[in-house]
Amino acid sequence: DNDWYLCHVTIIAREEDLLSWGMYPYPYLARVDPDARKGTLIYQLVAHYNNNENSSVGITYALIAGGEERFEVEMDTGIIMTTGLPLTWNKEYVVTVQATDEYSNKSPYASISILVGSRLPQFTNMSYSVFVPESTPAGEKVVVVEAVSFQSRPLSYTLLMNPSGLFSLSQESGELSLTHTVDYESEHHLYHFLVKAVEAESGLSSVTEVIVHITDYNDCSPEFQHSIYSRDNIPETIPVGTSLLQVLATDCDSGSNAEITYFVQSTDFSITPEGIINSHQQLNFERANHMYEFVVIAVDKGHPPRTGTASVRIRMTNVNDEAPVFSQSGYKTFLSEDAGPSTLVATVHAKDPDGDGVLYQIAGGNEDGNFELDSQKGIIKLRRNPLPKLKGPRYILNITAIDDNASGGLTPLSSFAAVIVGINDINNNKPVFRKCAYYSDSTWVLENLPPDTYVLQVEAYDADLGLNGEVKYGLMHRDGASPGFSIDPDTGIITTTQSFDRETQRECTLSVTATDQAQEPLIGVCQITIFIADVNDNDPKFENSRYQYFLREDIPVGTSFLHAAAHDDDQGVNAAIVYSMLQQQPEYFQINPSTGWVYVNHLISQTTRISRYIVATDGGNRSSTVELTVTITNVLNQPPHWEQSGYWVTIPENTVRDTKIVTVKATSSLGDPRVTYNLEEGQVPETNMPVRFYLKPNRVDGSASLLVSEPLDFETTKFFTLRVRAQNVAMIPLASFTTVCINITDVNDNVPFFTSSTYKVSVPEEAAIGTSVAQVLATDLDSGPYGEVQYSILKDPSEDYRFFIIDPETGIISTKASFDREKRGSYLIEVQSQDSAESARPGVHGQPNTDTAYVKIFVSDVNDNAPAFPHPVYEISIEEDKEVGCAVVTATANDEDEAVPQAATAVPTNCSTPPTAPLHHPSCKLLRLQPRTAPLCQQHHSDCPHKLLCFASSATPSAVLP
Repeated sequence: DNDWYLCHVTIIAREEDLLSWGMYPYPYLARVDPDARKGTLIYQLVAHYNNNENSSVGITYALIAGGEERFEVEMDTGIIMTTGLPLTWNKEYVVTVQATDEYSNKSPYASISILVGSRLPQFTNMSYSVFVPESTPAGEKVVVVEAVSFQSRPLSYTLLMNPSGLFSLSQESGELSLTHTVDYESEHHLYHFLVKAVEAESGLSSVTEVIVHITDYNDCSPEFQHSIYSRDNIPETIPVGTSLLQVLATDCDSGSNAEITYFVQSTDFSITPEGIINSHQQLNFERANHMYEFVVIAVDKGHPPRTGTASVRIRMTNVNDEAPVFSQSGYKTFLSEDAGPSTLVATVHAKDPDGDGVLYQIAGGNEDGNFELDSQKGIIKLRRNPLPKLKGPRYILNITAIDDNASGGLTPLSSFAAVIVGINDINNNKPVFRKCAYYSDSTWVLENLPPDTYVLQVEAYDADLGLNGEVKYGLMHRDGASPGFSIDPDTGIITTTQSFDRETQRECTLSVTATDQAQEPLIGVCQITIFIADVNDNDPKFENSRYQYFLREDIPVGTSFLHAAAHDDDQGVNAAIVYSMLQQQPEYFQINPSTGWVYVNHLISQTTRISRYIVATDGGNRSSTVELTVTITNVLNQPPHWEQSGYWVTIPENTVRDTKIVTVKATSSLGDPRVTYNLEEGQVPETNMPVRFYLKPNRVDGSASLLVSEPLDFETTKFFTLRVRAQNVAMIPLASFTTVCINITDVNDNVPFFTSSTYKVSVPEEAAIGTSVAQVLATDLDSGPYGEVQYSILKDPSEDYRFFIIDPETGIISTKASFDREKRGSYLIEVQSQDSAESARPGVHGQPNTDTAYVKIFVSDVNDNAPAFPHPVYEISIEEDKEVGCAVVTATANDEDEAVPQAATAVPTNCSTPPTAPLHHPSCKLLRLQPRTAPLCQQHHSDCPHKLLCFASSATPSAVLP
């Protein structure tokens, strides 16, 4: 059971924070004279950060190993110098060095080789590798080779090998250039030679390697093997994708310059990367010359690319493929959205050129099954059962005509026609915010921005058409209250009407409405929460306006004695505080940058009073300062001693003024035991600014009581930290401090207010029971059960409440009945919100806090009633010589729906043609005699009766009067 495991742990620092060496060239070489004096400069070390090569501030250098104590490194500059110990001629010393920054980050080790005596020249690169395009002109620079002389003498460069005499080298500069141009296709692609650097006077030399790659240039075009490719006797019925022939092109270049891609200049064909041509669409014999002719293109992948072309000819053969032909290319008709079962839609007709019989089918567009088709006659009707349910704006029925193959053939042939059925809309859909939940999750506006700032654009969808589907936007809010936002009624763009302060208002809730423009409009509602985002507009505030402390002169170094705390009303990084201290020498004190604890950094004897400034800086670089005054006391002089190091108390937010919440006491060991108390002045609400508490001394026992001076509010400040000072009455008064921590608990003192005092919504008549009508929302600022809201509908004398139900948790109102607009057009209910605990507000006992709002529910009309004449029969008498066009009777038809009758017609009962005698004006409904060539009843007795039928119709149903 003595198993052990070896774990490799890799710790990765951020690459931009790593140190790296900046010396050049590599490897790092140096030389020194054998008789060099102490302090002779040998080498200069340079280290920097990966993300800033020019920054070396705060970096120090150290000699890690090597050198046999003959060398030393200057810590701040990185200079390597001699120590003065004797050096051995022609010996090479290797020293290992390392750089460290002010955060203790360390560089990799570096080795410096130091030779005593003369050193050979060093090339800046151990080898050189370059790429030269084949078209580079003669004399063009290829590369510059460069070496360093350690004796600071001139260098000259020579080529040790020069294959083909292709290159020349400048002895002075080391510049390598071409003597003539090269051709990739006919010459070598790779050249490998050596360059020698010779030092003047000494003759010392070094050699480096140079590799030159000749790269290809795209100077060849693709060439096809044939200028014309052809294929004969291709049946027009071949399947799409059939391979027809293959073309081939070649390119004398290399690499990507020789890679070829094929294209065809015809939409009827496609080509593969291998040059295989396939049919891309169904081919047809019936075309010019019964042949397809097009161009195929080969393109290489050079830059720029080069191309080659060839022609392709495909000759076709015919196949019997005559399909039925419809009498029209398309059919168009209209239906009302609420049309009834078996309603005639349209009749389609197709004829087969081969004389075959034709059958009809609905091939598409009838996914809901609303339509039926007579396969023999082509008659399309609405289904009988179940009832059809039509949706706008249109249906496109794909009708197939299939021949019966009586004339003989491989398979039956078919054709298609579209029947477009337009749906006349009725307003039975209310606008819906499809992204309502998303708006609350992602909507915010920065504080302090001016009015008219863009916030977001909402969008509501209405499935109806025309005005029934045209949406206007609005906002609902409580009477007399400004929501702080406005909305463009046409675009739905919400903008601010005021500037917001996040520190006083964290979020806003809007009730956005979308109303269609029908005569009886329907309304959709979306509740949106808009969060106020923070900007760094507040300086940190220290809890106290100044800090004082008394320390004994023998206090040990490292002792923490004072906690300086600052608060920032901003949020996130803007409220993250770092503490620092404006130092003066000597640095008696330091402060923890994260916690704010001040501690002793230096012995403080022989000092009586020390004053320093503490700085609090937030994440946005805003800062504030506070003075710290420390009085140093003799070990024999003691400040007052508190009975407790701290006090903790919890009180409810409705604690009344002058209530004593805690008693504090300190005692003095001096001859005069009296102690005075003061409440340190705070600068933030948590430290009593503005004043919410005060101290009252108790002369009897020398204590002090902390009392409430002003009303408290849990929603504003939940916790107080008060600093109490106790001071003795010595000749040199000393003081000590204690902290009183006060936890405020919430009480149920906030009302759950509705976002609007009146909600206006709608529901279609005949809507199913359980249809959602609207959602109301109330907000309560309290926490826990005090802020949990329940919804209910209040009873009212009209008993409208009986028709609706509300979800007590979500506030969603639904129907409990189906409505008939002709019996009643609107309902008014009163909804109530209440929190979940007994109220703590004055005058409310034993009951929760509540609010009420009204919901006005409009019932929108559906055309579900036929026009009706008030009398079943009208009997009149007229003189036979009355003029044509004179009024004889007024027949008025009534419709309980909103829409007035749209058409009226009168025809004789014995007429065998469809009704063709419309009333002259639909709104007048005056039945008139029709013009005739002879007076009425010219061939009959004057009392000859005439009987006519009068038709009155609205959108769909109709009425008939004899």
